[in-house]
Amino acid sequence: MKLSERTIEVLAEMVVGDADHFPYRSSSYITQFFKRCSLPFEHDGTTRPRWAQDRLSELNLGTGQSPDLPSDDLCRVVSELLNPDEFERFNSKLAKRGGYEADAYADFEKALASFNRLVQRQGLVAYLDEAGRCYLRSTGTGVSSADLSQRRRPLSQEEIAQRQKLATWLDGASEDDVIEKVLVPLFQRLGFRRVSPAGHKDRQLEYGKDVWMKFQLPTGHWLYFCMQVKIEKIDSSASSGSRNVSTLLNQARMAIDSPIFDPEANRKFLLDHIFIISTKEITKAARAWLVGELDKSQRRHMIFMDREEFLDHAAHILLDLRIDEPAAEFTDDDIPF
Repeated sequence: MKLSERTIEVLAEMVVGDADHFPYRSSSYITQFFKRCSLPFEHDGTTRPRWAQDRLSELNLGTGQSPDLPSDDLCRVVSELLNPDEFERFNSKLAKRGGYEADAYADFEKALASFNRLVQRQGLVAYLDEAGRCYLRSTGTGVSSADLSQRRRPLSQEEIAQRQKLATWLDGASEDDVIEKVLVPLFQRLGFRRVSPAGHKDRQLEYGKDVWMKFQLPTGHWLYFCMQVKIEKIDSSASSGSRNVSTLLNQARMAIDSPIFDPEANRKFLLDHIFIISTKEITKAARAWLVGELDKSQRRHMIFMDREEFLDHAAHILLDLRIDEPAAEFTDDDIPF
């Protein structure tokens, strides 16, 4: 679906904050907005609404996973545009400065209603899910942008530079740094909830889980995940001098057999899947050995992610990643199992 020129024009005014009820964005904040959408656009100082309209027109020509929705990039723009947290932060800044009229403040409910009036003729409506994330839905077929997977696209020059920077940083990073600075924000932006690292103050409490999280299906049901993170090559070959795959197998079995306590539901759940993540390589021999050692009921739980796949995902959606800042310390409250 291609949005009309009139819709793109008004949408651009909403993005820069020239439309009623939306947060005002100056040049630098417009650039930050598009970076949060994983788009390599940087405002060049020209007229803000016109510049934004040109960028949105480019995105309008992009591809989408559903013929009943705009391009995937535009869906991300709408999701970020109608992020309730952004409205709260903007109003909080105005309140601290003081001296502003009531009309200067952003109003999320009115902004959402205004956007829906704009797109209703094209059979679209924006809505919030239970987690407060905004998605687009076709009023004709019911297909939603929440149902669409993250489509891989070629990296931009800025994303390539970020990928190279991250790859260099990974070579000297500790396991805790990788988890706190990269994996937690990565999976949060992929739509996972309660991405909770265990830390390494008491390894006995991990039960094979470095991180646990959950993901909500369109039906409202939840799937539970954990990660087992390694900063070394995972190999099963004796000739290479590395047999850490046997330790990983024991940790995977322990994670699969140990339930997670979800404080939101106030009950324990068994894992649905476990991510095996390495900042180096996971060899084919190691993958085959792990799968072969697990019984049929356990094999389906395993999802592998090695260095190359990990870097590609991170470069796409973590363009504003701050890997030079000190990692936050974990506390016992972060350990839910």
